[in-house]
Parts: sequence; C-alpha cells; structure tokens
Amino acid sequence: MQKKILILSEPFGLGHTKVAEGIAQRISMYDSSIDIKIMELGNVLKPFITSVFVHSYQRLSTQLPALWRKLYHFQQHQPVSVSLQNFIYQLFHRKIEDVLEQYKPDLVICTHPFCSSTVARKKRLGFKVKQCTILTDCYAHGIWVQPEVDLYIVPNQDVKDQMMKMGIQSDRIIVTGIPVDPRFSANENKHQVRKDLNLKELPTALIMGGGLGLGGIPEIAKTVSKWKEKLQIVICTGKNDKLKNSLLNNEDFQHSNIHILGYIDNVDKWMEASDLLITKPGGLTCFEAIFKGVPLLIYQPLFGHEEENCEFFVKHDLAIKLSDDYMIDDYIYKLLYEPEDLNTIRQKMEQFQQKMDPQRSVKNIVEFLYQ
Repeated sequence: MQKKILILSEPFGLGHTKVAEGIAQRISMYDSSIDIKIMELGNVLKPFITSVFVHSYQRLSTQLPALWRKLYHFQQHQPVSVSLQNFIYQLFHRKIEDVLEQYKPDLVICTHPFCSSTVARKKRLGFKVKQCTILTDCYAHGIWVQPEVDLYIVPNQDVKDQMMKMGIQSDRIIVTGIPVDPRFSANENKHQVRKDLNLKELPTALIMGGGLGLGGIPEIAKTVSKWKEKLQIVICTGKNDKLKNSLLNNEDFQHSNIHILGYIDNVDKWMEASDLLITKPGGLTCFEAIFKGVPLLIYQPLFGHEEENCEFFVKHDLAIKLSDDYMIDDYIYKLLYEPEDLNTIRQKMEQFQQKMDPQRSVKNIVEFLYQ
C-alpha cells in the first residue's frame, strides 16, 4: 500500500513553508512512490483568525519589540504546557480531526511549533500516527518540545543539547542542519547565472528582509547605494509591496546597477549571483546562504528567535553582525578592494556545511515511515 506523508506548516513568515517544500522535494527524490501533501494548517482550518494573528505578530515584533521579547522568553526553557496546547488547538486547529481523517497519513511532519503542538495533543489523547518535527531555528524554544513527537530533525548540536535538557531522549533527535531545497546544494557557474538574470559582471550585494520584507531595508539600502558606481546591488522586498514601490519611486535607487525585486521563487539563483548577503537572521535564509557560500552580514534581528539565530551564526564565525553604517561601508570596501578578507567567513561556511547532511534527515524520515 502506498505510504502517505502530510507536511504541516503555518504562514507566520515564509520560512516554515519553504522548509516544508524543501523536505517534500528531497523525500520525492529519495522515494517517488510516497504520496506527499503540504498544508498551511491554520490557513485551511481558521484562515481569518490566522490572518489576524499573523498581522498582529508582525506589528508586535516590529513596533513593540520589548513586549514581544518578554512573551518569547516566558517559559522558553520548559516544554509546552497542556493548557497552551489546548489554547493553540482551540484558536487555530479545531477540526484537525477532519483533515487527518480525510488524508489518513502514515506520517505527519511539522515545520512549525503550533502544528507540532496540535498533532502531539491528538496523540496524547489517543490518535495513532507517527510524528516528525523539523526545527527551523538555531535555538530550541520550549514551544517546540512535546514528548509525543517521535522524531526531531534539528539544525545543530546546540539545539539537540537544549532539547535533551527539556526531556527529549537523544535517540529521537537527529542533527542534520535545516533541510533546505536541493537547489541550494547545486554547484552552478556564477557568471552564467548572472547572465541568465541580466546582471553585470560586477561585485554584487544582495539585501533581503525575509519573505515579509521586514527590518531596516530602506536604511541598509540607502547606505549601500552610495557604492552603486562600483557595486551591483539587488534589493529583495519579499511580499512587502509598499516597501518595493517606495524604493522604486526613490531617486536614490534610480541606477542601472540597482535592482529592486519583490517576492522571488528563485532565491538560489540570486544568492549564486551574489558575493555578499545582507539580511535578517531567519534560520532558513542563513542556512541557504551557507549552502551557497555567500558571506553573511546580519542586521536588526527581531527580538526572540532571530536574536538566538544571530548569536549562533556569529558565535560560529558564520556571519558578521552589523552595528552601524560604518560597518556596512567597511565590508563593502573589503568586497570591492580586499575580497580576500571575506575568505574566513567562506571557509567557516564550508567547514560547517560539511557537518550538515540534509539527505540524512530524508533517510531517517523514510526509514521511520516504513518501520
């Protein structure tokens, strides 16, 4: 009988669903006989409430960061409580039973803690299904931790250690890195990719603010634009159309070496074409950059999970945290005139990449599915 995998995500940022798509692609390449379905669970079961919650999260994390930080750190070292599980279920996921009954999966993979919490709750109440949860950040917040989860895929050893302290057995945690889309593992010719993207043969800086275009993109872009005569600049605003239009209408960015993009689905190509990435520290984006070997400059991490991501990447010399405009100018200067100074970051990325094995995550998931 054909095996079925249901992959559940949520629309709180694009990273969780991108990880879902990446692992689905890798599993299909490994075993094409498996039937795989991806679903943003809250969008299916409670689209209005989910939309309101996503909007509130964006406003809270960007306009009231101190309050968001307090909420994030509340009981961050404790496994998710039964009362919080019930709250998440009642608010977002009532009628998940209908989804599970309709699809009848042999395995549920979760790439967001809310989905993982609700599936774990169902298992605690007697529902029989195998569950795997993939962490998408470099820190194990307690909301990810549920004893009912059978298999965890985590990005690094630090996260495994944190989860073990919260009661998860070592043999249920596999360290593989975040399983990014296989396209980021492909070796491509930078010059040909630039040609395909209609870019010039110039040193290239890519500026990103995540799928929602959050953070200080306008300020970063204005600083970098001072180098536009010698530097090719690509600014990606994600789904933030208001930001995109404001940049397009700003005379500071009217130059043939400046490219302003909205949401793109070929990030791997733009990273391949770039020599430097200036970005918020979303877990998936940073792992994608590591696979592509693009030196990372991190700016304005959101309080909470992005702070933890930033600390991890800086601690392991995989990125530089920007503190002011002078640092931006310093690294643009190095890119243009002393590019060898960026080789240390590239070497650390290469060493770290050798420790990651997304195919191991696929192998463990498929073996667990057939057990």
